[in-house]
Amino acid sequence: MLMGGKNVTGKEKIYAVIIIAVFCLIIVTGVGNFRAKQLAVDLAGQRVSNTLTLAVADFDNEKLQELIQTQNQQNAYYGELRAKLMQLKTEHQLENIYMLYKDEQNKVWFFVVDARAEDDPAHLALGQLENNASSAVENTLKGKVVQGEYHTTSLGTFVSSYQEVKDAGGKTYAVLAGDIDVKNVTEFLYLTRYVQFGIMAVSLLLIGLIVYLSGRKNIN
Repeated sequence: MLMGGKNVTGKEKIYAVIIIAVFCLIIVTGVGNFRAKQLAVDLAGQRVSNTLTLAVADFDNEKLQELIQTQNQQNAYYGELRAKLMQLKTEHQLENIYMLYKDEQNKVWFFVVDARAEDDPAHLALGQLENNASSAVENTLKGKVVQGEYHTTSLGTFVSSYQEVKDAGGKTYAVLAGDIDVKNVTEFLYLTRYVQFGIMAVSLLLIGLIVYLSGRKNIN
């Protein structure tokens, strides 16, 4: 067969097909990895959101608002709230669940509750100021709920979601947030990649088999 003025043999055609096939497999795998990461982050964000929804549904708004106003850790509801959030954190394998309140008068955010153990160096006490509240927290307070935020902090890399905490009149007065460690997300990514590598290996074996059979046919 002539191609560009050059006679191309059947074997060369097969090699060209192999190169194109391998190139396509690499491209498909790359795109697949990107989509797999997006899917994993979305699934993790949804898991956190579902946990926060369960938590908010169980809040006693009257007691919670009193706790926010007094900022008294001896308040019985503070211990009850922490216990419930710690249980949800453990059951749903989250890194942390915490609540932030914005003092509109002084334009500052402070922590209301944190589900980490009190002896954890990263534990955030009631009334502790948050000087670097993220845009996700600000947006959630304004009704633009954020789900599946992939971000890195001094404590590690997390996927986080945020939930509005509303009073009886439907006004948002606090933000509940939850984090899941990205290591839990990468487990899903590794599984996805193993499947992709398996598909690549099978595809290459099939291509090799085709080349082998074509070679035998040419010999005969």
